[in-house]
Amino acid sequence: MNCPKCQGTMEEGFQVDYGHYNARKVTEWVEGEPQPSFWSGVSLGGVARLPIQVWRCQSCGYLESYARQTTAKL
Repeated sequence: MNCPKCQGTMEEGFQVDYGHYNARKVTEWVEGEPQPSFWSGVSLGGVARLPIQVWRCQSCGYLESYARQTTAKL
């Protein structure tokens, strides 16, 4: 994949989130608007979630994110 900004080479990666006790997990796209939850901050019950893939240009550093149904590596 080529960078849409400078035509450099894009490399695949991911963004990491730090949760309870600094547990690491892949950032997710969540369907709809955030619903506040007293106990967990945001309620995720019954909504679609997809892991986010991030592509980074090796030349200029541009980031492009995708939330595809078929992200099999996770």
